[in-house]
Amino acid sequence: MDALEGRVIQETKIMMYETVENADTYFLSRLHVNSWTDAIDTNKEKALKEATARIDRLRFSGDKTTLTQTNEFPRDDEIEVPDDIKIACCEIAFSLLDGVEPEREFEKLRHSNEQFASERITYNDEIPEHIVAGIPSAYAWRFLLPYLDQFGSITLNRTS
Repeated sequence: MDALEGRVIQETKIMMYETVENADTYFLSRLHVNSWTDAIDTNKEKALKEATARIDRLRFSGDKTTLTQTNEFPRDDEIEVPDDIKIACCEIAFSLLDGVEPEREFEKLRHSNEQFASERITYNDEIPEHIVAGIPSAYAWRFLLPYLDQFGSITLNRTS
């Protein structure tokens, strides 16, 4: 098997959190989604796969339901992927098709000083956490937040 065949086989193993058909249905109820409705199904599928990959790079509470599952969801005792995760997947895919690139947004926001002749402008903007995490949609981020592991936190128990 050559490298290209191996890559194609590996790419087919990606399980999307949402199907193109279900995402089409989801976006029927939304305004201003031309980037989704105008896209061909192949690009929609690519966007959903990338959205799934971006979601799966996050750190979630709990454990995968089975050790052999490809994606991070379902988790713990769940049987199905939660609707919030499916919605986040759709919203991330839409943002990607709409041209939002978190890496570019991150670079733009990191720039804090500008100078023109003798005038200097300093920005003191914090980079939104969803951009830092590689999620291009603040709306999708709000659906993911309840499932995220609050890393950096500790639990203290008092014993007597």
